[in-house]
Amino acid sequence: MIIYMKLLKKKINKHLFEAITAVFLILCLTITMGSPQTARAESKGEMMVFSTSLSTLFSFESEPVVGFPESDDKEPKRVVTAITTAYNSLVGQTDSTPCITANGFDLCEFYEENGFGNTVAANFLALGTQVRFPDLYGDKVFVVRDRMNAKYNGTTRVDIWMNDYGEARIHGAKRLKMEIF
Repeated sequence: MIIYMKLLKKKINKHLFEAITAVFLILCLTITMGSPQTARAESKGEMMVFSTSLSTLFSFESEPVVGFPESDDKEPKRVVTAITTAYNSLVGQTDSTPCITANGFDLCEFYEENGFGNTVAANFLALGTQVRFPDLYGDKVFVVRDRMNAKYNGTTRVDIWMNDYGEARIHGAKRLKMEIF
């Protein structure tokens, strides 16, 4: 009988602990879901810049939005030699959504609206990183918006998006100096 009482006591404690834990979790979720959480997005040229800070979370006056550095007024953080190739928005060269990059950017729509492309795919750089290829494109700034096949992980290979298939074939594979901002 004593053993049974001990087991019953442990079982009651276990159920009580589980009930208290469940109430605590529900309370935390309710507080979290009820709190105002806002984020601001502001367009800077062709990029969207997102800002979230404590002041925006608690609906105070927000801080100014800071975007990516403009490469023409900054020195590159790093210069590397990269093997560059080119790709197009064709299903054979991409996935089933050829115009949409890894970060959700619509290449085809941007090209139609602006008449040029400035997107590169690279696995060794963060999405949103700005780069230049001064030997071939001068001061033109490209943005890392896409990823390459996983077999290129660990390499400094970069794929430059081009609208024209013939232009991409002419580009071929080139070893270029790349400035990273």
